[in-house]
Amino acid sequence: MKILLVGPELVERNDQYVEEKSWSYMKAFERAGLKTAYFAYMLKGRFAFVEKDKHLRKISHSLINKRLLRKVRQTKPYILALFKAGPIEADTLWEIRKKTDTIIINIMHDNPVVMGNFSAIAPCHFYFVKDTYVLECLKRIGFKNIYYLPQGTDPHLRKPMQLSAEDTKIFGADLMLMGSRYPYRERFIEDLVSFKPVIWGKEWARTKNPEIIKLYKGRSVWGIDKTKAICGAVICLNPHHPINDIKGTQSRTFDIAACCSFQLAEFKEDIKNLFKIGEEIICYQTVDELKKYIQHYLAHPDERKEISNAGYKRVLKDHTFDNRVRQILDFLNI
Repeated sequence: MKILLVGPELVERNDQYVEEKSWSYMKAFERAGLKTAYFAYMLKGRFAFVEKDKHLRKISHSLINKRLLRKVRQTKPYILALFKAGPIEADTLWEIRKKTDTIIINIMHDNPVVMGNFSAIAPCHFYFVKDTYVLECLKRIGFKNIYYLPQGTDPHLRKPMQLSAEDTKIFGADLMLMGSRYPYRERFIEDLVSFKPVIWGKEWARTKNPEIIKLYKGRSVWGIDKTKAICGAVICLNPHHPINDIKGTQSRTFDIAACCSFQLAEFKEDIKNLFKIGEEIICYQTVDELKKYIQHYLAHPDERKEISNAGYKRVLKDHTFDNRVRQILDFLNI
């Protein structure tokens, strides 16, 4: 059985692919017995500049849609699996449905109402969302093809790691945040400056707060460096995007757990159905509550270890990409 996966161009960095989700899903589908092929809908390598020029981007996306339609017709995959795939137009997907028997699915890891190609939802046979709030909203307005599929992790990439003395100098931290700079996230860090959290991510150099600049490590982390940053932190901070994560949680929740690391995660409704709160993960609802948790868990390593071990066991049991692939194939009755 053939599956064609459609994701951003796979670019290697630090011995792993930057676009980890689609790569990890491809490997999980292969372990499930499917024959895979990959089609890039977005350039992220040498020609990434095309995506930044609106005229070149328009030409490129038009060509990509034509190439995808041609590839599906020629190779006849049983499943076409899109990963967000904003540039793939609804007309292209409707044409695939009209001219082939291929089952179209979209594994949407963002909020499609504000961060996706909304018109491309309807042509999919199965459209998977990570947030039960989005699920409810889309069903409420009449969509019949929407299904809930939480984020997950790849334990082949995210796993416990003992850092060397050299790596500890780079990645060691009492408190750590990874993620791009957004106004809400900067405001969040301003309240925690006294705890001196280490920051990894994009755009933080643009902050006008000199205290935050001191905390910034100067870059994002990918591949094995991302695992090292998680494993090197005593506590990983895990706030959520206020629009992208409404009831749902993002992949960082599962990645931290897969590294057997301790996290303080902002509470989201869906988490309580994924982890045992208080036993496998600790969640906060206010910054004041978070500050108390930081102070408490920095001083209680045995409690941290017990909770992170329980979260690690949970994620390996229920929240890997192999689990998610099995769920997808069950939905498709395969």
